[in-house]
Amino acid sequence: MNYIIIESDAQMTPLMEAFSANPEYISFDTEFLRERTYYPVLCLLQLCIDGKVFLVDALAKLSMEKIISALVNAECPVICHAGSEDMEIITGLARKYGLSRLYPKNFYDLQTASAFVNADSGVGLGALVEKYLGIVLDKSETRSDWTRRPLSDEQLSYAVEDVIYLKRIYDVFTGELRQRPEVAFFLRSELESESLHYTEIRSADTTYLKLKGTGKLNSRKLRIVHALCSLRQQVCEYDDIPLSFFIKNTVLVKLADAGVFNVGSLIKAGVNCQIAKKYGDLIIRTALKASADKSRPVLKTFDSVNQHPELRAVKKELENYAKKKAGEFGIARELVASRRLLEDFMYTVMYAGSAKSLIEQGWRAEMLGSLDNFRSRIQKLCSASPSADNMDV
Repeated sequence: MNYIIIESDAQMTPLMEAFSANPEYISFDTEFLRERTYYPVLCLLQLCIDGKVFLVDALAKLSMEKIISALVNAECPVICHAGSEDMEIITGLARKYGLSRLYPKNFYDLQTASAFVNADSGVGLGALVEKYLGIVLDKSETRSDWTRRPLSDEQLSYAVEDVIYLKRIYDVFTGELRQRPEVAFFLRSELESESLHYTEIRSADTTYLKLKGTGKLNSRKLRIVHALCSLRQQVCEYDDIPLSFFIKNTVLVKLADAGVFNVGSLIKAGVNCQIAKKYGDLIIRTALKASADKSRPVLKTFDSVNQHPELRAVKKELENYAKKKAGEFGIARELVASRRLLEDFMYTVMYAGSAKSLIEQGWRAEMLGSLDNFRSRIQKLCSASPSADNMDV
């Protein structure tokens, strides 16, 4: 198993030559640490460029800016598997270095592609390699310590295997999709949408809209949820700790619903003792201020569509319709009938007037056709049932 380890600028020459040789393809993966931090710590960048494997030690002192710039500006297909966190790292570094491009223009995620080719959603790389290539990958190093130096032979072999098979699976998928041009178009559109999504900066102002259990909360309690989400984002970014370490989503909703704020109530609701001790006063002040501030703008949440039986019935019918269409095209149901997409449609119709929901845009709109029947039924139910649009203050 041949590979080149890059640990210094002096060793970068063969890698940069491979980038500049107009390669046919690039496969990449990352190994990073994020168990106790908000920001991922990139430890290793694996690149396979036309069959040549390079393992870039991201913890060493080298010019990562040159490598990231070459990667995002590549003209060839840039292939990965389950690349959401990998792309978050790449776009984050590209933004840090002030690059004009933040992501590869021909980015191709095999996990996304599998949902269109095989109707398999969330399938792992090991399963794809075994299914298409008959090779069983050793995944024993998945949870190993990638900050350790030197890396073990087992870790290096694992890192290489994460990139050397991607192009062969890519070839299988592109070959199959030549026979299904409409689905191939859907996939290209989805990959472009994913790439743009990776460049978005996370906003705490809308996080609360997606939390489960918020549909039953009144405006005062939603103000608290909104404020605590914003506080959590600020603290975690500043102190570099995971969001779930500060306050889990379920705990955050429980706190707002209970409406009792003291250090004891924080701990009882599920806030970590150390977090309650260090940030308790700040959490309490933030919650009480939001509770009293009736001028604070707050929107209904996606979960509000689940509080009314008639609306839930319409959502279920829409789900069945979307799943049926997915089956007709041979793609994964989750691509058009996930909870997030269905709630977004219901929410948009109920609260955003003529605005288009996610499944009424792009390739999904082309595949599903008109959803006006569902729209009109939802609007009639909301008009006939004032409770479907009421909020306690």
